[in-house]
Amino acid sequence: MITADTSCRILEVDFSGIEAVLTGRCLWTHGFDSERAKQYIRLARLGMHAAVTSLKVGKPVDLSQQDLIVKANLDTIKKGYPKEYDTSKRTVHAKNFGMTAYGQVEKFPEFFPTLKIAQEFETYYYALAPDLPKWHQALRKQARDAGRLGGPTLPGVPATMWDHPYGYQHWFWDVLNYKPINEFTARKWLKDPTRAHRIVQMHGRYFKVDFGGDGNRVIAFYPQSIAAGRLKEAELDLFCPWSPFYIGDCYFGRTPLLSPIHDSLLLHIPNRCWDRVVEMVATVMQRPSTYLPIPVAWGWGEYLPIGVSAKQGRNWAPSITEDEQIKIKLKTGHDVTLNPSGMEDLVLPAYVINAGPDDPVMPREGEGDQEEWTFLARHVA
Repeated sequence: MITADTSCRILEVDFSGIEAVLTGRCLWTHGFDSERAKQYIRLARLGMHAAVTSLKVGKPVDLSQQDLIVKANLDTIKKGYPKEYDTSKRTVHAKNFGMTAYGQVEKFPEFFPTLKIAQEFETYYYALAPDLPKWHQALRKQARDAGRLGGPTLPGVPATMWDHPYGYQHWFWDVLNYKPINEFTARKWLKDPTRAHRIVQMHGRYFKVDFGGDGNRVIAFYPQSIAAGRLKEAELDLFCPWSPFYIGDCYFGRTPLLSPIHDSLLLHIPNRCWDRVVEMVATVMQRPSTYLPIPVAWGWGEYLPIGVSAKQGRNWAPSITEDEQIKIKLKTGHDVTLNPSGMEDLVLPAYVINAGPDDPVMPREGEGDQEEWTFLARHVA
């Protein structure tokens, strides 16, 4: 339905794996180990799902090697073990959303037929990201105690680790609930390291801590809102007339922006200025933001670099050639529409090496919501 005008093309540029990368930075800003936070960002770029898979199949990748070697080894694991890779992918997303092993078995029985399998993959992921569950716990406690997360650093007030780099703030009213529990069960849970944190004692009685309606939304707040702030920052650079990167009049005197979409920009660009606009967009979106400082010791500069990926075409649907059409028919039995002028990958000037895949972190709205998990499935074409 979305088709370019004559002598124009559609360009979509998105931040690659931005929410996973920002999750790693949040681990550092919120007081967790700096080197483990750096390792999380590195794996988010090189292939976290494949790294989990490598542990599952008993072929762990040597992470002390250079990025290009680690990336090649992880790609080999991904291609060699597709079923384990898909299961690892669902594990990573599920844990980033705050889903328990019980929830994984309920939602994805084809990948987690038993609780033991779900817990096994959970163990492999947390071996690579040991601070992640502790961070989730800290987020819930902070949101429960303060009633909010984020907010700007106010003049004259000392900055805190919970301040938001772009000043965004969100209030949460239903983070944790406390339910009475008998002493026998409480003492049993306290001996279990996976459940001990869910038991508290108040006024001489034991209570079980359950998640409220906002229990998992707090997890998504920082990665999502910081990614939104970074995208808006790029939009200001590209579409404010006083910016040196201004492209707001390149569509015959009007803006080429069709819409910002999640962490990407959808643009409608005339062929006559295509190269200049693509270079401008790639430069602005890959330029490290001064709002996101990182330790210089990490070796990536003073500010967090985030890579981009891009697609271009005459219409917004995926490109389908005759060969791809035949392969899809043979593999799935479904007929797909031929679309040789659809969206194809575009090679951009790369300022961030091994930017990684785009894996959004989304809050779970409820146990019965299946729509939020549809993006986890593998799709052909």
